[in-house]
Amino acid sequence: MYGLGLLLRQGLTYRGGLYQLSWIAHRIAGLGTLLFLTIHIVDTSLVFFAPELYNHAIQLYRNPFFGIGEVILVGCVLWHGLNGLRIAISDWFPHLWSPQTQRPMLTAVAVAFLVLYIPVAVYMAVTIVARGFLGG
Repeated sequence: MYGLGLLLRQGLTYRGGLYQLSWIAHRIAGLGTLLFLTIHIVDTSLVFFAPELYNHAIQLYRNPFFGIGEVILVGCVLWHGLNGLRIAISDWFPHLWSPQTQRPMLTAVAVAFLVLYIPVAVYMAVTIVARGFLGG
């Protein structure tokens, strides 16, 4: 928990602007994806070790609140992937690390994220609402 506290303190006090926000969003998206992956591995292993618990987990996942979590997961994976691609390209071509180059690259990542994520998130949200929040 010390690492998260340090991240939040530094994130709130350091004045890195847009690039720092990108850094924080990249880390949070990566941690969100890692959390999902961990839960997924554990619950999938239940098929072999405890089939009854696996069936119970599947029933839990049908709750609309887990659907909202999936909408967030899609955003995490998409942001982490797009921003990671920007970072990888910049690592391959170090001259791209200049602020004059990073600002348009980060803008392109943000625009691509919004263009890809908004329709998917709306579709997923409509599906969640259509199925009902009370399991109907």
